[in-house]
Amino acid sequence: MEGTLNPDAVATAFQQIAEGTQDMLPTEMTVGNRTYKILGFLRGDEKSVIDHTMVERAKEMNANLGEDDGQFLLDNQQDIPVALGGGKVVFVFTDWHEPYDPSLVDCVRWRDDRWVQYWRWLDYGWGGHGRVLRRK
Repeated sequence: MEGTLNPDAVATAFQQIAEGTQDMLPTEMTVGNRTYKILGFLRGDEKSVIDHTMVERAKEMNANLGEDDGQFLLDNQQDIPVALGGGKVVFVFTDWHEPYDPSLVDCVRWRDDRWVQYWRWLDYGWGGHGRVLRRK
């Protein structure tokens, strides 16, 4: 039934919060007129993954967005939840490459009190701050 809570899920969430193991970052956001699911690409106790693994996982999750969504995020950054700022996450747009060097992928990160675009080498390790987005 819509609007009901699963008691087991609630108990698990409260336990994770009490133990400090609950990821307190939002898992969804609405920016402008678009809603995105916020997804990590690490699995289990991984600390980082290499480039092709990150890209493959983004594709598996249908979260390999490109320039349209990256620019939309920048243009509507006032709608990005405050909880994601301050260097907590880096949004990776795996299908947006630097035109003159396809080994660079676009990222949007928090810097100097705003979200900014920057290019990052794909072959660097990708760690726990990285997030990919899937449009809902």
